[in-house]
Amino acid sequence: MSFEGEFTFCMHSSSLPTPAEAMESAGEVLEFLEQLHHAAEAAGGVEITLAALEAAGFTGFGGVATEVAAVTVAAYAGAVAGCLIAATGSSIFDLLSEAEHGSEVVRDVVVAANDAGVEVPAGFAVA
Repeated sequence: MSFEGEFTFCMHSSSLPTPAEAMESAGEVLEFLEQLHHAAEAAGGVEITLAALEAAGFTGFGGVATEVAAVTVAAYAGAVAGCLIAATGSSIFDLLSEAEHGSEVVRDVVVAANDAGVEVPAGFAVA
């Protein structure tokens, strides 16, 4: 199965929407996480709901379904990172080391890797 297929299957298995744009690569998912965190911080923080973030102007979901509107940005970002790990395994750390990403994104990925039992390289320790 392709990266996009694995990622989409994982998100839908969690009953969560995938981002509005097709995520064909792990790099695109990392960029989406960056945008999600920036939008959440501008709108009040990661504890706001997906509905509140969308109401604040974030269009990255393409419309939030009523049944997930109350999910927090923090929970959604964690699920996205978990599905990223499910689709890439430890190879995601190669990509993370190639480009600069915000600490929130790195933290999401490290926590998801730890939760999945995927080994996290020493340079990615999260305080």
